[in-house]
Amino acid sequence: MRQDALPLPYGTLGYYQIHYIVETGEADTEQLLAKCEPITKGHFSEKRVVAVRWTGCEAVAERLQNDSRLTELLKEVLLHEGEIRLDPLDGHVRIYGKWNHEENLQANPAMAEVADVIAGHIKALVK
Repeated sequence: MRQDALPLPYGTLGYYQIHYIVETGEADTEQLLAKCEPITKGHFSEKRVVAVRWTGCEAVAERLQNDSRLTELLKEVLLHEGEIRLDPLDGHVRIYGKWNHEENLQANPAMAEVADVIAGHIKALVK
């Protein structure tokens, strides 16, 4: 059997996302769609996050935008994560960032804390 010298790149790719799942039960999660984007200054090694902007459904975006503790945590995390999304599905909401190559994939305690604060807001909104 002859092996191809230039195989096509099919199959699994070495990119992953870490998802944080918030169980919501039977609550209507349709209004929990949101995205957080960083507002940055500088370039390359001087780049820093100076503010964050939540977009999406008004109730959740406004609530998250007004949490000053969350904003400070996000300023640390978003330089690495790029953006954070809330994706509502049946019975739960996913919180996740960008795709990372397997060489750069690592658990980030600061991102876990951000996800925990966001999960608290989600739980408060679905009650």
